[in-house]
Amino acid sequence: MSHHGHILSKSLEVPRRDPPPPPYHYHFRYTDRRPLGPHPHEQAATYDSRHEKLLERLTAELRCRLDFIGVDWDDEDEDDDDDVGRDAQSQAGKKNKKKQVRMLDYACGTGMMSRALAPYVTQCVGIDLSENMVAAYNAVARNQGLAPDEMHAVVGNLADPDKPDVLPGPEFRDFDLAAVGGGFHHFADPELAAARLVKRLRPGGVLLIWDFKPHGHGHGHGEGCGRGKGGEDEGEGDGDGGFMGPGRHTITHHGFTEERIRAIYEKAGAGTNFRLAELGAGFLLGGGHDVEDKEKARRSVFLARGEKAA
Repeated sequence: MSHHGHILSKSLEVPRRDPPPPPYHYHFRYTDRRPLGPHPHEQAATYDSRHEKLLERLTAELRCRLDFIGVDWDDEDEDDDDDVGRDAQSQAGKKNKKKQVRMLDYACGTGMMSRALAPYVTQCVGIDLSENMVAAYNAVARNQGLAPDEMHAVVGNLADPDKPDVLPGPEFRDFDLAAVGGGFHHFADPELAAARLVKRLRPGGVLLIWDFKPHGHGHGHGEGCGRGKGGEDEGEGDGDGGFMGPGRHTITHHGFTEERIRAIYEKAGAGTNFRLAELGAGFLLGGGHDVEDKEKARRSVFLARGEKAA
């Protein structure tokens, strides 16, 4: 663990030890209050190990697109090189004044987005509806030796239409980056969710979303990060009749076109410098077993970014 720069080493692996499962709960679709029955979030304690290949690929995809994401990342490693030969007092003063790069990880789950981008930020704040996922997120952070002011998650719903000011404290505002990793298709009102997230950004902050294109769209392989075409990764996800995972009953939207995502960003106030990249169609989502099921479950994943007006 680094105490003077990014909060995780780029080479640091997530511990394999799973946290103990928290008590059973019912999943609520974002912005709804209806219990929908057991959700795969109940399996939070084993989520990372069950979807290891998918999480590793998405982490690599994100890290090779830091310039695309466009945040003014923490560059403490470069600063350390420049500080060689300076006296200790000068270095201590610079440490106290170093820039903060704060990330909001919404619908954070066990923290894949936070862990992928933690080497480049100084603080990760996770928010999720699921107590189980929040407990797993915080257990991983503790296992890494991270303090709560470096990586910590809380239970909350920023997309409740009747509660516009949930988590009102300053620690939940003025983020440099607000990210949603694979959860946008669960939101009952994506436009509202995006608008609420943009309000949590500082001027010029970035809204980042990865999610799925509609089933049957975008079967090209995009611009991958050093992998061959057609790699298979298992995980939970969206689908349009082809999703095989146990969480299909919580899905609200079956993928997003670029036009829809662009409109959501613009309406939310994050349309500045909007860009969308296709990560490829080699993502195998859900629990298909035979060739036909796997072909149905293959989905194209996109990464979108836009900035809050300064």
